[in-house]
Amino acid sequence: MSAPHRMSRRKLLAAGAALAAAGTAAAAAVKTGAGALEAFGGTPSGRRLERMQASPNFANGAFRNLEPVVDPIDREGSATKMLGFLLEDQSAQRPPAALPSVKAKLSSIEDGSFVWFGHSGFYLRLGGLSIAVDPALHACFPIGGFFKPFPGSDIHRPGDIPPLDVLLLTHDHYDHLDMITVKAIRERVSRVICPLGVGAHLEAWGYAPEVITELDWGERTPLGRGTATCLPSQHFSGRTWRRNTTLWAAFMLEIEGLCIFLSGDGGYGRHFAQIGEMWPHIDFAVLEDGQYNRDWAGIHLMPHDWRMAASDLGLSAVLPCHNSKFDLSRHAWTDPMETAEASARALGLTLVTPRIGEPVRLDRLKDFQVRWWRELA
Repeated sequence: MSAPHRMSRRKLLAAGAALAAAGTAAAAAVKTGAGALEAFGGTPSGRRLERMQASPNFANGAFRNLEPVVDPIDREGSATKMLGFLLEDQSAQRPPAALPSVKAKLSSIEDGSFVWFGHSGFYLRLGGLSIAVDPALHACFPIGGFFKPFPGSDIHRPGDIPPLDVLLLTHDHYDHLDMITVKAIRERVSRVICPLGVGAHLEAWGYAPEVITELDWGERTPLGRGTATCLPSQHFSGRTWRRNTTLWAAFMLEIEGLCIFLSGDGGYGRHFAQIGEMWPHIDFAVLEDGQYNRDWAGIHLMPHDWRMAASDLGLSAVLPCHNSKFDLSRHAWTDPMETAEASARALGLTLVTPRIGEPVRLDRLKDFQVRWWRELA
C-alpha cells in the first residue's frame, strides 16, 4: 500500500468519525433544546413551513421528486460496501498538481461574461446585474479540515465577490451552500433567490427575511429586465441526518434576450425533455457532470445520462460542472470532462471548458474550449 493511499485512508476514516461526531453533537443539541450547530443552518417554521406544506411537491413532512428514486444512503448502507470505499485506492481522484487557473478581478469583468469558481459555483454579469450562483469557496463538509478544494481551484475568497444584485442557490447541500462564504458576503447581497425552505438557513445566518425570494418548481420571479424560473431537478436536500426538508431545483435565467439553464444537482428524468419543450432555444447551459456513482444514479447524472439530458434539452453550448474542485466520488478526477467531451462530439454541440477563474464571454463561447485538464495528465 503506497503512502498516498495510506494518507487518503486515514483522512476518510477521520472524516467519517468527524461526521459521526457532528451528528451526535447536533442530536444532543436538539434534544436539549440548545439548537443545532451553526453550519447546519435553520429549520423552516411559521409561514415558510405553511407555504412548503401547500406545495404539490411536499408530502408527509418532506419534499419529493417527480419520479421516485432509490435513496443513495439506503443503497450504500452495507458495512462491507462502506469499508470497501474507505480502503480502496483513491489516488486518481485528485489531480497530481495544482489546477491551472486565472484570477480575474470579478468586479471588472465585462457585462455578458461569467467566471467559473469550479464545481457548481459561478459569478455572472449580465443585463447590468451582478449574480453569484452556488459560491461554495471553502469546503463541502460541516467540520473544517475535510474535503478541501483541490489546489488551484481555491483561488477565490469571499472578499473577491463584488456587491451582488442576486445570490442564487440551487439547494442546501454543503458543496452548494457554503455558510462561511454566504455569511461573509451577507452585507453585499441585495437579494437571494432559492428554492422553498432554503431561506431558513440564510435567516439563521443573519440575512433579513425581506431580501429572500423562495420559489417552488414552476414559479418565476422578475430578475432585472428578465426573469428567473425555478424548475424541477431530481435530487435531495439536507444538512443533517434529516432529509428533504427544503426543496432542490434547477433554474432558467432569461436576461437580455439570452436563455441560460442552470441544472443544479440531479439525476436523469423526464423533466429534461419537458424543459426542452418549454424552452426550444437555450443559448447556454451549465449541466452537472461529476461526482457520480452507479449507486447514486438516481440523484446525479451518469455519463450516458448526461448525454441524454443534453440531447433532451436541445443544447448547442454547455459547460460541464460539478467537477474539478471537490473529491466526492470514486471516478478519476478527469473522467467527467473526458466523458462530456465524447458526448459533445457525438451530439455536435460546443463544450465550454474554461479554466477556473477565467472570464468567459457569452457571445464567444466557442473561444473557450481548451482541454486544460490534460496539461496535468
